[in-house]
Amino acid sequence: MPNHGRQNPRQAGQTRGGHGGAAPTSVPVATRIQYFMDSEKQKLDPVLVDAKAQEWASSFVFVRREDTPLKTTQMRRFYDDLKAIERRILLGKDVHAQQANFERDRALILMFKAKAVYAEKRRVSPRAFTQFIFDHMESIKELRDFQAFLKIFEAVVAFHRFFSEER
Repeated sequence: MPNHGRQNPRQAGQTRGGHGGAAPTSVPVATRIQYFMDSEKQKLDPVLVDAKAQEWASSFVFVRREDTPLKTTQMRRFYDDLKAIERRILLGKDVHAQQANFERDRALILMFKAKAVYAEKRRVSPRAFTQFIFDHMESIKELRDFQAFLKIFEAVVAFHRFFSEER
């Protein structure tokens, strides 16, 4: 189809939302996070729900100039969707059934990587949030890991609300 002399907005450095600036063209490289202090996965590392959760939350609010701060509603959408998956998993009658449910729904959990890059590309979340999601998705190998991540994410949501300038 002929262009008739019009410049493509993407070629002009704009996204669909009309915001200028270059968006990242590659996905983050994930770094695995150790959730537990013991090999039995019984003792969640308290630093992850305290100091590290504060660090993550503030990085979603106080962002680089080319990034967009993460709104509370956007973060809650991610968290609530993950909690809904957890509820489906925990419908299993025992630990084995729940682990089987986790394996069944693991692809749905990993889809959050795609959702994060999509939100970043739409400029409704910063790169730091995408990195957070990638790192945690890389770290979730079994149900106990997923539950640990959700506890950490709960703390991040709370600290994010504290740091956010939203009312």
